[in-house]
Amino acid sequence: MFVVRLAFVLLACAVGCAPVAHFNLTGGWSGTFSYTSGPMTSLTSSFSMDLFDDEGSITGSATFPSSAMQSFEIPITLGESHADTVVLEASGFNDKTTPPTPVRFSFDGEATATTMSGVGTHTVNGTPYTFTWQATLVAPPPPVEYEP
Repeated sequence: MFVVRLAFVLLACAVGCAPVAHFNLTGGWSGTFSYTSGPMTSLTSSFSMDLFDDEGSITGSATFPSSAMQSFEIPITLGESHADTVVLEASGFNDKTTPPTPVRFSFDGEATATTMSGVGTHTVNGTPYTFTWQATLVAPPPPVEYEP
């Protein structure tokens, strides 16, 4: 009986303590974010990201809407994924404004191989505005080709 209990405890620990697989987030992503604070509360906008995931270290770029139906692109300056979580930050200047405006988008959330979602902050000229966000993989990376 002791052996059966010990085997059950070891099995439960092995299943419950097993590491969660890391999802490679490389590819083109399309999403929306909805402001939850500030003068644009409830406004929903689209964005896109081109990400390169090197074993949890993420680089790339993000494109956001600007005024007059234009968009601007800024680099991913911080990117990490661990198991099923993701943290991204894109910062730079909105070059579609005069003068160019410093902006930072921070994303914190959960990820699968084809979806991401969570909460974030959009900082403009030092003023933060919160939002919720979701994104879907729309351009998976090309398959890796192996030579014989």
